[in-house]
Amino acid sequence: MDLEVRHLRFVAAIEAAGSVTKAAANLGVSQPALTAQVRRIESAVGGTLFDRGRHGARPTPLGDVLLPHVRDVLGALEELDRAVRHFRNRAGSRTLRLAVRQTPLAARLGDVVGEVCPDDVVDLAVVDRQATVLAALADGTVDLALHVDFPGREPVLPAGIERTVVGPEPMFVMLATDHPLAGRDEVELSELAGSTWLLAVNGDDEFDRHLASQCELAGIGPITVRAYEPLVISQLLRRGDPVAVPAQALDTGLPLIGTVLSVRGAPVRVRHVLLWSKDGPIDAAVAGRVRDGLAAAYRSMVGPMGRVPGWWDRNPGWLGSPESAPPPDTAPAPDTAPAPAPDPPPPADHRAPPPPPAAGSARAGHPPVPYAPGAYSATIRGGVVPHSGWRSSHA
Repeated sequence: MDLEVRHLRFVAAIEAAGSVTKAAANLGVSQPALTAQVRRIESAVGGTLFDRGRHGARPTPLGDVLLPHVRDVLGALEELDRAVRHFRNRAGSRTLRLAVRQTPLAARLGDVVGEVCPDDVVDLAVVDRQATVLAALADGTVDLALHVDFPGREPVLPAGIERTVVGPEPMFVMLATDHPLAGRDEVELSELAGSTWLLAVNGDDEFDRHLASQCELAGIGPITVRAYEPLVISQLLRRGDPVAVPAQALDTGLPLIGTVLSVRGAPVRVRHVLLWSKDGPIDAAVAGRVRDGLAAAYRSMVGPMGRVPGWWDRNPGWLGSPESAPPPDTAPAPDTAPAPAPDPPPPADHRAPPPPPAAGSARAGHPPVPYAPGAYSATIRGGVVPHSGWRSSHA
């Protein structure tokens, strides 16, 4: 006799109950019928599986060999049953193709979309370049994108592409732990004159241009930007070079060692936006629910991941601040965002900052930061577009 699934269930039921009588009651069969089935199973395997006495049914050595396999087979069958039910339940579902730029908030997009669209399958891809994600939305390759833009550099959207703002996020700055400004809670952007800015190699220069324009507005003038891998940035910070590293407000998990400070007024900032096509499966109502879910997710990350604790409580109006979420019936219209609060006045005992180092200077005892310019090519929609110099993003 070949063993069948029902035979395995009989054996497992006796082990679980510890008694043939109790197992029969649990299975809804008579004790003589279950006893007869056990005898047939024992005949098939060539030995006794349970010692039956007044203390119940206990596995024999052969039973101890057989039972782990019985549990494995029954467990696998349960997994198979769940997989088939899941497939049947989602047979009519869509696959939503999502694109993100690599940020801590992007890691929550799949979960949020899954909550808003529980019957759909989510497919996620990383697309760093702004032009690429807009092209993918226009041709239907991507249904929904969580991306970023920068003040004064908001892209003009192609016809048929919609946008809603999740919220603005400040950029902080990371300095070496023994930097003259490292003991401060906050710095002016102008105090970083003469620093070499280090950015992680990424492939999109939109942030570079935003940083350069804000430094120019702060009176610093042209800045020196170098693009490196995160490991090299960490080594330059460790040895105390006069460098500054733009740091995302939430900890990205990169192994960088330094002191993170806020910049007064947060002139260097990003704006998280959701983009979708009118002709795709996402509409404004769904995008609005995803936006609200992302804003709530960001607020939940501020506590454990915020690089400057308390910053959001002191600065209303930003993504992550308690006041940043509008009431449900007064949500802002698409493509709007709350404006950051004005800069607070400096405290009464605020001391004048030390004079900035001369442009291009290096700290005594350290050679200048090495740098060799390079070039790379980026594949965009099937064609290769060359770019001279480095392209980078923030850490």
